[in-house]
Amino acid sequence: MKINQLTHLMLLLAMPLLLSYCKPTEVDPDTLVRTTATDTLSIAGVRSLAKLDIPGTVRITDAGREGVYRLDIADKTSVDNMGTVLVTAGGRRYKRQYVGAANAYWFNVTTDDTDIGPELQAAVDAAVELVIPDGTYTQRTTVRLPGNRILRANAGKVTINLPATYVSLASPVSNSLTFGNVTIDGLGWVVSSQEKGTYGVITIDGPTVSNLTIQNCTSTDAAAKDSTNFLTLKIQTGKTANNVLIQNNNIGAKRMAFEIFNHDNFNVYAGTNIRVAGNVVHDCHFGISLSGPMDGNTVVDNELRNCSLYGIEIAGALRNVVITNNRFAGKFDKLIIGSNDGQGNGTLQGGMEVSGNRTLGTCIGGVQLFNAGAANVNRNSLSLTGRLEIISPSSNGGTYNQNVIETTGDNAVICDNAPNNKFLNNTFSNRTNGANIATFRAYGANAQNVTLNGNRIIKGKGGVSFDAVDGATLTATDNINEAGAPIQ
Repeated sequence: MKINQLTHLMLLLAMPLLLSYCKPTEVDPDTLVRTTATDTLSIAGVRSLAKLDIPGTVRITDAGREGVYRLDIADKTSVDNMGTVLVTAGGRRYKRQYVGAANAYWFNVTTDDTDIGPELQAAVDAAVELVIPDGTYTQRTTVRLPGNRILRANAGKVTINLPATYVSLASPVSNSLTFGNVTIDGLGWVVSSQEKGTYGVITIDGPTVSNLTIQNCTSTDAAAKDSTNFLTLKIQTGKTANNVLIQNNNIGAKRMAFEIFNHDNFNVYAGTNIRVAGNVVHDCHFGISLSGPMDGNTVVDNELRNCSLYGIEIAGALRNVVITNNRFAGKFDKLIIGSNDGQGNGTLQGGMEVSGNRTLGTCIGGVQLFNAGAANVNRNSLSLTGRLEIISPSSNGGTYNQNVIETTGDNAVICDNAPNNKFLNNTFSNRTNGANIATFRAYGANAQNVTLNGNRIIKGKGGVSFDAVDGATLTATDNINEAGAPIQ
Protein backbone atom coordinates (compact mmCIF):
# COMPACT_ATOMS: atom_id res chain seq x y z
CA MET A 1 0.00 0.00 0.00
CA LYS A 2 1.27 3.44 -0.83
CA ILE A 3 2.24 5.78 1.98
CA ASN A 4 -0.45 8.38 1.18
CA GLN A 5 -3.17 5.71 1.08
CA LEU A 6 -2.12 4.40 4.51
CA THR A 7 -2.16 7.93 5.91
CA HIS A 8 -5.64 8.54 4.49
CA LEU A 9 -6.95 5.34 6.07
CA MET A 10 -5.53 6.25 9.47
CA LEU A 11 -7.17 9.67 9.31
CA LEU A 12 -10.55 8.11 8.54
CA LEU A 13 -10.26 5.74 11.48
CA ALA A 14 -9.27 8.54 13.85
CA MET A 15 -12.01 10.95 12.73
CA PRO A 16 -14.72 9.84 15.26
CA LEU A 17 -12.25 10.21 18.10
CA LEU A 18 -11.25 13.66 16.91
CA LEU A 19 -14.91 14.71 16.58
CA SER A 20 -15.70 13.50 20.09
CA TYR A 21 -13.16 15.93 21.45
CA CYS A 22 -14.94 18.72 19.60
CA LYS A 23 -18.46 17.87 21.10
CA PRO A 24 -19.62 20.36 23.82
CA THR A 25 -19.66 18.98 27.36
CA GLU A 26 -23.24 18.18 28.63
CA VAL A 27 -24.25 20.23 31.65
CA ASP A 28 -26.34 18.76 34.46
CA PRO A 29 -29.24 21.25 34.74
CA ASP A 30 -29.43 20.67 38.48
CA THR A 31 -26.01 22.29 38.85
CA LEU A 32 -27.40 25.51 37.35
CA VAL A 33 -30.18 25.88 39.91
CA ARG A 34 -29.64 28.93 42.07
CA THR A 35 -30.33 26.93 45.18
CA THR A 36 -30.22 29.75 47.71
CA ALA A 37 -31.95 32.33 45.52
CA THR A 38 -35.54 33.53 46.01
CA ASP A 39 -37.23 35.18 43.02
CA THR A 40 -40.50 37.10 43.25
CA LEU A 41 -42.86 36.01 40.49
CA SER A 42 -46.50 35.60 39.55
CA ILE A 43 -48.00 32.15 39.01
CA ALA A 44 -47.87 32.80 35.26
CA GLY A 45 -44.23 33.80 35.60
CA VAL A 46 -43.33 30.53 37.32
CA ARG A 47 -45.16 28.49 34.72
CA SER A 48 -43.30 30.26 31.91
CA LEU A 49 -39.83 29.45 33.25
CA ALA A 50 -37.88 27.57 30.59
CA LYS A 51 -34.28 28.48 31.35
CA LEU A 52 -31.92 26.25 33.30
CA ASP A 53 -30.69 28.73 35.88
CA ILE A 54 -33.91 28.84 37.91
CA PRO A 55 -34.19 29.82 41.58
CA GLY A 56 -34.52 27.28 44.36
CA THR A 57 -37.38 29.31 45.86
CA VAL A 58 -40.06 31.58 44.41
CA ARG A 59 -42.33 33.99 46.21
CA ILE A 60 -45.77 34.21 44.57
CA THR A 61 -47.43 37.62 44.46
CA ASP A 62 -50.90 36.84 43.03
CA ALA A 63 -53.54 38.39 45.29
CA GLY A 64 -55.14 35.80 47.55
CA ARG A 65 -52.67 33.16 46.41
CA GLU A 66 -49.48 34.60 47.88
CA GLY A 67 -46.98 32.13 49.22
CA VAL A 68 -43.55 30.56 49.07
CA TYR A 69 -42.80 27.66 46.71
CA ARG A 70 -39.64 25.58 46.69
CA LEU A 71 -38.19 23.59 43.84
CA ASP A 72 -38.49 19.81 44.16
CA ILE A 73 -35.67 18.59 41.91
CA ALA A 74 -36.61 14.92 42.26
CA ASP A 75 -40.27 15.30 41.29
CA LYS A 76 -40.86 14.66 37.59
CA THR A 77 -44.56 13.68 37.68
CA SER A 78 -46.75 15.85 39.92
CA VAL A 79 -49.54 17.67 38.10
CA ASP A 80 -49.89 21.43 38.28
CA ASN A 81 -52.90 22.08 40.53
CA MET A 82 -52.23 25.81 41.00
CA GLY A 83 -52.70 25.59 44.74
CA THR A 84 -49.76 23.54 45.96
CA VAL A 85 -47.86 22.48 42.81
CA LEU A 86 -46.69 24.69 39.93
CA VAL A 87 -45.01 23.18 36.84
CA THR A 88 -42.65 25.28 34.72
CA ALA A 89 -42.38 25.25 30.94
CA GLY A 90 -39.11 23.40 31.47
CA GLY A 91 -40.83 20.63 33.44
CA ARG A 92 -39.69 21.64 36.92
CA ARG A 93 -42.01 21.36 39.98
CA TYR A 94 -42.34 24.04 42.63
CA LYS A 95 -44.29 23.15 45.79
CA ARG A 96 -46.01 25.48 48.22
CA GLN A 97 -44.58 25.65 51.73
CA TYR A 98 -47.33 26.08 54.33
CA VAL A 99 -48.65 24.82 57.63
CA GLY A 100 -52.28 24.47 58.71
CA ALA A 101 -55.20 24.60 56.32
CA ALA A 102 -54.99 25.20 52.59
CA ASN A 103 -57.28 27.75 50.97
CA ALA A 104 -59.58 26.54 48.18
CA TYR A 105 -58.98 29.84 46.37
CA TRP A 106 -55.38 28.80 45.82
CA PHE A 107 -56.74 26.06 43.54
CA ASN A 108 -58.97 28.47 41.59
CA VAL A 109 -62.17 27.60 43.44
CA THR A 110 -63.95 30.90 42.81
CA THR A 111 -67.45 32.33 43.04
CA ASP A 112 -67.51 33.17 39.31
CA ASP A 113 -66.68 29.61 38.22
CA THR A 114 -69.63 27.83 36.57
CA ASP A 115 -68.44 24.51 38.06
CA ILE A 116 -66.05 24.35 40.99
CA GLY A 117 -66.13 20.54 40.92
CA PRO A 118 -62.81 19.91 39.11
CA GLU A 119 -60.92 22.55 41.08
CA LEU A 120 -62.40 21.40 44.38
CA GLN A 121 -61.44 17.82 43.51
CA ALA A 122 -57.84 18.92 42.91
CA ALA A 123 -57.89 20.78 46.21
CA VAL A 124 -59.17 17.91 48.37
CA ASP A 125 -56.76 15.53 46.64
CA ALA A 126 -53.85 17.78 47.59
CA ALA A 127 -54.73 19.19 51.01
CA VAL A 128 -55.40 17.32 54.24
CA GLU A 129 -57.27 20.36 55.58
CA LEU A 130 -59.06 22.73 53.22
CA VAL A 131 -61.02 25.93 53.88
CA ILE A 132 -63.53 27.30 51.38
CA PRO A 133 -63.66 31.12 51.57
CA ASP A 134 -66.95 32.94 52.19
CA GLY A 135 -69.15 33.25 49.12
CA THR A 136 -71.70 31.61 46.85
CA TYR A 137 -70.42 28.92 44.48
CA THR A 138 -71.77 26.70 41.71
CA GLN A 139 -70.96 22.99 41.47
CA ARG A 140 -72.05 20.72 38.61
CA THR A 141 -69.80 17.68 39.05
CA THR A 142 -69.45 15.45 42.10
CA VAL A 143 -66.28 15.57 44.20
CA ARG A 144 -64.86 12.31 45.60
CA LEU A 145 -63.52 13.06 49.03
CA PRO A 146 -60.50 10.97 50.15
CA GLY A 147 -60.05 9.78 53.70
CA ASN A 148 -58.09 11.73 56.31
CA ARG A 149 -59.53 15.07 55.27
CA ILE A 150 -61.03 18.16 56.89
CA LEU A 151 -63.22 20.29 54.63
CA ARG A 152 -64.60 23.37 56.33
CA ALA A 153 -66.06 26.83 55.92
CA ASN A 154 -67.36 29.61 58.12
CA ALA A 155 -70.82 28.36 59.07
CA GLY A 156 -73.53 30.33 57.31
CA LYS A 157 -71.04 32.10 55.03
CA VAL A 158 -70.60 29.55 52.21
CA THR A 159 -73.35 28.39 49.86
CA ILE A 160 -72.79 25.83 47.12
CA ASN A 161 -75.53 25.79 44.50
CA LEU A 162 -76.18 22.40 42.89
CA PRO A 163 -78.13 23.07 39.65
CA ALA A 164 -77.06 19.92 37.78
CA THR A 165 -76.14 17.26 40.35
CA TYR A 166 -77.69 16.13 43.61
CA VAL A 167 -74.38 14.84 44.98
CA SER A 168 -71.78 17.37 46.08
CA LEU A 169 -69.46 15.10 48.07
CA ALA A 170 -69.06 11.33 47.75
CA SER A 171 -66.79 8.64 49.14
CA PRO A 172 -63.91 7.22 47.06
CA VAL A 173 -64.77 5.10 44.02
CA SER A 174 -62.74 2.14 45.29
CA ASN A 175 -64.41 0.16 48.06
CA SER A 176 -60.98 -1.08 49.15
CA LEU A 177 -60.15 2.34 50.57
CA THR A 178 -61.13 3.33 54.10
CA PHE A 179 -63.15 6.50 54.45
CA GLY A 180 -61.79 7.47 57.84
CA ASN A 181 -60.95 10.58 59.86
CA VAL A 182 -63.13 12.87 57.75
CA THR A 183 -64.74 16.10 58.94
CA ILE A 184 -67.16 18.21 56.89
CA ASP A 185 -67.81 21.44 58.76
CA GLY A 186 -69.80 24.59 58.06
CA LEU A 187 -70.74 24.14 54.39
CA GLY A 188 -74.13 25.11 52.96
CA TRP A 189 -75.95 23.76 49.90
CA VAL A 190 -78.95 24.75 47.81
CA VAL A 191 -80.05 21.91 45.54
CA SER A 192 -82.05 22.94 42.47
CA SER A 193 -81.18 20.14 40.03
CA GLN A 194 -83.94 19.14 37.63
CA GLU A 195 -82.13 15.96 36.62
CA LYS A 196 -83.03 12.48 37.83
CA GLY A 197 -81.41 11.70 41.16
CA THR A 198 -81.12 8.81 43.60
CA TYR A 199 -78.55 9.97 46.13
CA GLY A 200 -78.16 13.35 47.77
CA VAL A 201 -75.68 15.97 48.87
CA ILE A 202 -73.31 13.73 50.87
CA THR A 203 -73.23 10.09 49.72
CA ILE A 204 -71.07 7.37 51.27
CA ASP A 205 -71.62 3.99 49.64
CA GLY A 206 -68.92 1.35 49.64
CA PRO A 207 -65.88 1.79 51.87
CA THR A 208 -65.45 1.12 55.56
CA VAL A 209 -66.19 4.32 57.48
CA SER A 210 -64.57 5.46 60.72
CA ASN A 211 -64.40 8.74 62.63
CA LEU A 212 -66.73 10.67 60.35
CA THR A 213 -68.06 14.06 61.50
CA ILE A 214 -70.59 16.20 59.63
CA GLN A 215 -71.38 19.38 61.53
CA ASN A 216 -72.62 22.97 61.28
CA CYS A 217 -73.88 22.45 57.73
CA THR A 218 -77.09 23.62 56.02
CA SER A 219 -78.96 22.27 53.03
CA THR A 220 -82.29 22.66 51.27
CA ASP A 221 -83.60 20.93 48.15
CA ALA A 222 -87.02 22.61 47.98
CA ALA A 223 -86.37 23.72 44.38
CA ALA A 224 -85.06 20.33 43.20
CA LYS A 225 -87.03 17.90 41.05
CA ASP A 226 -86.35 14.54 42.68
CA SER A 227 -86.68 13.30 46.23
CA THR A 228 -83.22 12.60 47.66
CA ASN A 229 -81.40 12.51 50.99
CA PHE A 230 -79.00 15.02 52.44
CA LEU A 231 -76.81 12.24 53.91
CA THR A 232 -76.77 8.63 52.74
CA LEU A 233 -74.41 6.27 54.56
CA LYS A 234 -74.74 2.69 53.34
CA ILE A 235 -72.71 -0.05 55.02
CA GLN A 236 -71.80 -2.54 52.30
CA THR A 237 -71.26 -6.28 52.71
CA GLY A 238 -68.13 -6.93 54.75
CA LYS A 239 -67.68 -3.26 55.67
CA THR A 240 -68.24 -1.33 58.89
CA ALA A 241 -69.11 2.17 60.07
CA ASN A 242 -67.76 3.27 63.44
CA ASN A 243 -67.78 6.57 65.32
CA VAL A 244 -70.11 8.63 63.15
CA LEU A 245 -71.14 12.06 64.48
CA ILE A 246 -73.83 14.15 62.78
CA GLN A 247 -74.33 17.35 64.76
CA ASN A 248 -75.60 20.93 64.66
CA ASN A 249 -76.83 20.85 61.06
CA ASN A 250 -79.96 22.52 59.65
CA ILE A 251 -81.38 20.32 56.91
CA GLY A 252 -84.42 20.20 54.64
CA ALA A 253 -84.51 17.19 52.30
CA LYS A 254 -87.42 15.85 50.28
CA ARG A 255 -86.61 12.22 51.14
CA MET A 256 -84.48 11.94 54.30
CA ALA A 257 -82.18 14.30 56.13
CA PHE A 258 -79.94 11.51 57.50
CA GLU A 259 -80.14 7.85 56.45
CA ILE A 260 -77.62 5.42 57.93
CA PHE A 261 -78.29 1.75 57.25
CA ASN A 262 -76.79 -1.72 57.41
CA HIS A 263 -78.94 -4.03 55.30
CA ASP A 264 -76.24 -6.18 53.68
CA ASN A 265 -74.65 -7.78 56.77
CA PHE A 266 -77.19 -10.21 58.20
CA ASN A 267 -77.02 -10.39 62.01
CA VAL A 268 -73.65 -8.58 61.95
CA TYR A 269 -73.60 -5.39 63.99
CA ALA A 270 -71.45 -3.55 61.49
CA GLY A 271 -72.43 -0.03 62.56
CA THR A 272 -71.31 1.15 66.00
CA ASN A 273 -71.39 4.41 67.93
CA ILE A 274 -73.66 6.44 65.65
CA ARG A 275 -74.63 9.81 67.16
CA VAL A 276 -77.10 12.30 65.66
CA ALA A 277 -77.27 15.36 67.90
CA GLY A 278 -78.39 18.98 67.96
CA ASN A 279 -79.72 19.13 64.40
CA VAL A 280 -82.73 20.99 63.02
CA VAL A 281 -84.51 18.79 60.48
CA HIS A 282 -87.51 20.07 58.55
CA ASP A 283 -89.77 19.41 55.58
CA CYS A 284 -88.59 15.85 54.95
CA HIS A 285 -90.35 12.56 54.23
CA PHE A 286 -88.21 10.89 56.91
CA GLY A 287 -86.14 13.06 59.24
CA ILE A 288 -83.60 10.68 60.79
CA SER A 289 -83.43 6.99 59.86
CA LEU A 290 -81.14 4.41 61.48
CA SER A 291 -81.80 0.95 60.10
CA GLY A 292 -80.45 -2.59 60.36
CA PRO A 293 -78.17 -4.24 62.91
CA MET A 294 -76.17 -1.45 64.53
CA ASP A 295 -75.01 -1.07 68.12
CA GLY A 296 -74.77 2.15 70.12
CA ASN A 297 -77.13 4.60 68.43
CA THR A 298 -77.92 7.97 69.98
CA VAL A 299 -80.44 10.49 68.66
CA VAL A 300 -80.37 13.43 71.05
CA ASP A 301 -81.42 17.08 71.26
CA ASN A 302 -82.67 17.38 67.68
CA GLU A 303 -85.60 19.51 66.53
CA LEU A 304 -87.82 17.93 63.88
CA ARG A 305 -90.52 19.81 61.99
CA ASN A 306 -93.01 18.63 59.40
CA CYS A 307 -91.65 15.24 58.37
CA SER A 308 -94.55 13.81 56.39
CA LEU A 309 -93.89 10.15 57.28
CA TYR A 310 -91.47 9.72 60.20
CA GLY A 311 -89.52 12.11 62.37
CA ILE A 312 -87.14 9.55 63.88
CA GLU A 313 -87.06 5.98 62.55
CA ILE A 314 -85.28 3.17 64.37
CA ALA A 315 -85.75 0.20 62.04
CA GLY A 316 -84.89 -3.41 62.74
CA ALA A 317 -82.76 -5.07 65.38
CA LEU A 318 -80.70 -2.16 66.65
CA ARG A 319 -79.06 -2.42 70.06
CA ASN A 320 -78.41 0.21 72.71
CA VAL A 321 -80.65 2.85 71.18
CA VAL A 322 -81.09 6.17 72.99
CA ILE A 323 -83.69 8.69 71.76
CA THR A 324 -83.65 11.57 74.19
CA ASN A 325 -84.46 15.27 74.53
CA ASN A 326 -85.72 15.71 70.98
CA ARG A 327 -88.38 18.27 70.06
CA PHE A 328 -91.18 17.87 67.52
CA ALA A 329 -93.41 20.42 65.80
CA GLY A 330 -95.93 20.30 62.99
CA LYS A 331 -97.16 17.37 60.93
CA PHE A 332 -95.98 13.75 60.93
CA ASP A 333 -97.44 10.33 60.43
CA LYS A 334 -95.26 9.09 63.29
CA LEU A 335 -93.01 11.35 65.33
CA ILE A 336 -90.98 8.32 66.45
CA ILE A 337 -91.23 4.85 64.98
CA GLY A 338 -89.45 1.68 65.94
CA SER A 339 -90.25 -0.49 62.95
CA ASN A 340 -89.75 -3.98 61.50
CA ASP A 341 -90.75 -5.91 64.62
CA GLY A 342 -87.14 -6.54 65.53
CA GLN A 343 -86.60 -8.64 62.41
CA GLY A 344 -84.34 -6.19 60.60
CA ASN A 345 -81.47 -8.57 59.77
CA GLY A 346 -80.52 -9.21 63.37
CA THR A 347 -81.58 -10.30 66.83
CA LEU A 348 -83.24 -7.79 69.11
CA GLN A 349 -81.47 -7.56 72.45
CA GLY A 350 -82.11 -5.33 75.45
CA GLY A 351 -84.32 -2.34 74.85
CA MET A 352 -84.28 1.22 73.66
CA GLU A 353 -84.36 4.31 75.86
CA VAL A 354 -86.86 6.97 74.85
CA SER A 355 -86.74 9.84 77.33
CA GLY A 356 -87.20 13.57 77.70
CA ASN A 357 -88.74 14.09 74.26
CA ARG A 358 -91.46 16.69 73.84
CA THR A 359 -93.79 18.34 71.38
CA LEU A 360 -93.91 22.08 70.69
CA GLY A 361 -97.67 22.51 70.68
CA THR A 362 -99.90 19.70 69.44
CA CYS A 363 -98.37 17.60 66.67
CA ILE A 364 -100.31 15.78 64.01
CA GLY A 365 -99.26 12.14 64.30
CA GLY A 366 -98.37 9.54 66.90
CA VAL A 367 -95.59 7.31 68.23
CA GLN A 368 -95.31 3.63 67.28
CA LEU A 369 -92.86 1.07 68.68
CA PHE A 370 -92.67 -2.38 67.09
CA ASN A 371 -89.14 -3.18 68.25
CA ALA A 372 -88.82 -1.51 71.63
CA GLY A 373 -87.67 -4.63 73.47
CA ALA A 374 -87.44 -4.10 77.23
CA ALA A 375 -87.71 -0.37 76.67
CA ASN A 376 -87.18 2.40 79.19
CA VAL A 377 -89.62 5.13 78.14
CA ASN A 378 -89.75 7.99 80.60
CA ARG A 379 -90.33 11.72 81.09
CA ASN A 380 -91.67 12.31 77.58
CA SER A 381 -94.28 15.05 77.15
CA LEU A 382 -96.26 14.58 73.95
CA SER A 383 -99.41 16.33 72.72
CA LEU A 384 -100.66 14.38 69.70
CA THR A 385 -103.55 13.78 67.38
CA GLY A 386 -102.50 10.13 67.38
CA ARG A 387 -101.41 7.82 70.19
CA LEU A 388 -98.52 5.92 71.71
CA GLU A 389 -98.65 2.39 70.28
CA ILE A 390 -96.53 -0.41 71.73
CA ILE A 391 -96.93 -3.20 69.21
CA SER A 392 -95.92 -6.84 68.79
CA PRO A 393 -94.22 -9.45 71.03
CA SER A 394 -90.82 -7.84 70.30
CA SER A 395 -91.85 -4.92 72.53
CA ASN A 396 -91.60 -7.09 75.63
CA GLY A 397 -90.90 -6.12 79.24
CA GLY A 398 -90.66 -2.35 78.97
CA THR A 399 -91.12 0.27 81.67
CA TYR A 400 -93.08 3.43 80.80
CA ASN A 401 -92.68 5.95 83.61
CA GLN A 402 -93.54 9.63 84.24
CA ASN A 403 -94.74 10.35 80.71
CA VAL A 404 -97.45 12.80 79.70
CA ILE A 405 -99.37 11.58 76.65
CA GLU A 406 -102.29 13.74 75.54
CA THR A 407 -104.29 13.02 72.41
CA THR A 408 -107.15 14.57 70.51
CA GLY A 409 -107.72 11.12 69.01
CA ASP A 410 -109.13 7.93 70.49
CA ASN A 411 -106.70 6.04 72.75
CA ALA A 412 -103.82 7.89 74.36
CA VAL A 413 -101.94 4.57 74.69
CA ILE A 414 -102.51 1.11 73.24
CA CYS A 415 -100.47 -1.93 74.23
CA ASP A 416 -101.12 -4.12 71.18
CA ASN A 417 -100.02 -7.76 71.54
CA ALA A 418 -96.99 -6.56 73.50
CA PRO A 419 -96.48 -8.49 76.78
CA ASN A 420 -95.01 -7.73 80.21
CA ASN A 421 -94.98 -3.94 79.92
CA LYS A 422 -95.35 -1.72 83.00
CA PHE A 423 -96.93 1.74 83.02
CA LEU A 424 -96.10 3.71 86.17
CA ASN A 425 -96.79 7.30 87.30
CA ASN A 426 -97.84 8.60 83.89
CA THR A 427 -100.52 11.06 82.82
CA PHE A 428 -102.66 9.81 79.93
CA SER A 429 -105.45 11.93 78.47
CA ASN A 430 -107.99 11.80 75.67
CA ARG A 431 -110.31 14.29 77.35
CA THR A 432 -111.58 15.83 74.08
CA ASN A 433 -112.76 12.50 72.67
CA GLY A 434 -116.48 11.94 73.15
CA ALA A 435 -116.60 8.38 71.82
CA ASN A 436 -116.99 5.23 73.88
CA ILE A 437 -113.29 4.44 73.88
CA ALA A 438 -110.65 3.67 76.51
CA THR A 439 -107.90 6.18 77.26
CA PHE A 440 -105.52 3.24 77.86
CA ARG A 441 -106.09 -0.08 76.10
CA ALA A 442 -104.39 -3.48 76.33
CA TYR A 443 -105.25 -5.38 73.16
CA GLY A 444 -104.75 -8.87 71.77
CA ALA A 445 -103.93 -12.34 73.04
CA ASN A 446 -100.19 -11.60 73.25
CA ALA A 447 -100.73 -8.56 75.48
CA GLN A 448 -100.30 -10.54 78.69
CA ASN A 449 -99.18 -9.30 82.10
CA VAL A 450 -99.66 -5.61 81.34
CA THR A 451 -99.43 -3.48 84.51
CA LEU A 452 -101.02 -0.06 85.01
CA ASN A 453 -100.04 1.44 88.37
CA GLY A 454 -100.13 4.91 89.91
CA ASN A 455 -101.17 6.74 86.76
CA ARG A 456 -103.37 9.81 86.31
CA ILE A 457 -105.86 9.04 83.57
CA ILE A 458 -108.11 11.73 82.09
CA LYS A 459 -110.76 10.04 79.99
CA GLY A 460 -113.06 11.41 77.33
CA LYS A 461 -116.69 12.11 78.16
CA GLY A 462 -118.08 8.99 76.55
CA GLY A 463 -115.32 6.52 77.32
CA VAL A 464 -113.55 4.61 80.07
CA SER A 465 -110.16 5.08 81.66
CA PHE A 466 -108.74 1.69 80.63
CA ASP A 467 -109.72 -1.69 79.33
CA ALA A 468 -108.28 -5.03 78.15
CA VAL A 469 -109.86 -6.59 75.07
CA ASP A 470 -109.48 -9.46 72.63
CA GLY A 471 -107.64 -11.73 75.08
CA ALA A 472 -105.34 -9.18 76.73
CA THR A 473 -104.74 -9.20 80.49
CA LEU A 474 -104.31 -5.99 82.49
CA THR A 475 -103.61 -5.35 86.17
CA ALA A 476 -104.58 -1.79 87.21
CA THR A 477 -103.87 -0.43 90.72
CA ASP A 478 -103.70 2.97 92.43
CA ASN A 479 -104.67 4.97 89.35
CA ILE A 480 -106.52 8.29 89.72
CA ASN A 481 -108.72 10.47 87.56
CA GLU A 482 -108.35 14.16 86.70
CA ALA A 483 -109.77 15.21 90.07
CA GLY A 484 -107.40 12.91 91.96
CA ALA A 485 -110.05 10.36 92.88
CA PRO A 486 -109.20 6.65 92.65
CA ILE A 487 -110.32 4.90 89.49
CA GLN A 488 -112.32 1.82 90.40
